Amino acid sequence: MRVRLPSGARFARDAWLLIAVSGVLSVSFYGIHNLLRVLYVLRLGHGPEYVGLYSASSALTYMAMGLPSGALGQRYGTRRIMLLAIVIVVLGMIALPLTEVLPTALHAAWPIISQIILTSGWSMINVNIIPGLVTATAPESRGSVYALNGAVRGVGTLVGTLVGGLLPGFFAGLFGQTLDAATPYGYSLWVGAAVSIVAIVPIALLRPARPSATASSGADTTDPFPIAPMALLAGHIFLVHGGWATLQAFGNAFMDTDLRLTASAIGLITGVAQLVSTGAALVTPRLVRRAGDGATLILSGLGMGLSLLPLVLFPHWSTATFGRVGNLALEAMWLPALQVYQMERVGERWRSMAYGIVNTVMGLSFGTVSLAGGYIVAAGGYRAVFLVGAGLCVAASVIMGGMVRGERRAVKRAAPAPGETTAG
Repeated sequence: MRVRLPSGARFARDAWLLIAVSGVLSVSFYGIHNLLRVLYVLRLGHGPEYVGLYSASSALTYMAMGLPSGALGQRYGTRRIMLLAIVIVVLGMIALPLTEVLPTALHAAWPIISQIILTSGWSMINVNIIPGLVTATAPESRGSVYALNGAVRGVGTLVGTLVGGLLPGFFAGLFGQTLDAATPYGYSLWVGAAVSIVAIVPIALLRPARPSATASSGADTTDPFPIAPMALLAGHIFLVHGGWATLQAFGNAFMDTDLRLTASAIGLITGVAQLVSTGAALVTPRLVRRAGDGATLILSGLGMGLSLLPLVLFPHWSTATFGRVGNLALEAMWLPALQVYQMERVGERWRSMAYGIVNTVMGLSFGTVSLAGGYIVAAGGYRAVFLVGAGLCVAASVIMGGMVRGERRAVKRAAPAPGETTAG
């Protein structure tokens, strides 16, 4: 199957600016920060239970901010909210490495406080990017713009992880320290904060939002919110995102403590995974057109679960690489398919709320898995939490399979019987 790049000619100026924001923040947040934050926390002397609590604080903040972030974007516009949000993100990134200079009594609380600050801003950005892309793109181009946004995010994360893997060694050599010290990782995290500042430029160039005709004229009673389908979709998202989160929350710690890999090796493995995920995001629109968005969600969810099993059976750098590649590549296919599936099943006036719900569920899922996973790791090791993640992904695919079958039955019931004609 050939991979075709989406045609940029179909995308409006604001769509390109939002994709640029995704690219910059992928380098800083998904790449540098996400690679190094847990390694930094471990070098502050914390164990797996704290890592779980630390990750859960971020995820639960994301959950709590999901609906407010969507409401703020709908009320004040994408540009104004994202300008405020990027300032909050940078402050949160700067705050974490300050742990070393604070009184010892604050060393346990400060990383969590910094994560709450950072994630509050990140939620305000991430929740509003997809509805912004919907508004800026024609309906027939949305699948392609989601895929391109995912591909740019993958490339940015690839660059960020490769650079982030090298930064601690650079600063360790500069300050005459070893990689077991926290300081080289702290300075590396500040590089990520500096990169994030660049995102202010494309955000500032966005067109100011105009009041929505729908919002100003009140609710449209002919377009009710689809409560039952969104509840089932929330169950699917909770489970598959939880399975994905097991490797995201504990994968770096597993490679660092159990496999004894260096930060540069972990960055290289993650970079390879990001390279593959970029290609996976680009083939997703064709897969969705051929198999349907529901079937794509089923297959990618099952694949994420299966990719975790080698880490359970045989802990080695090769299986860690396989697991990380499968985890990120299949998530890169799952997320654009989810965005198409969800956005096409709610009316225009509900899109910000619906995406806020999606992000709230993702935050709740990541937080629950991170918090429980820390204790699972302490009791049974990292392989136990990866096995739980595989089971969650399989259960999620079962739910989506039921939804797809239900939709097909509904279509058949609505179709006219053979020989039946409509009046007029």
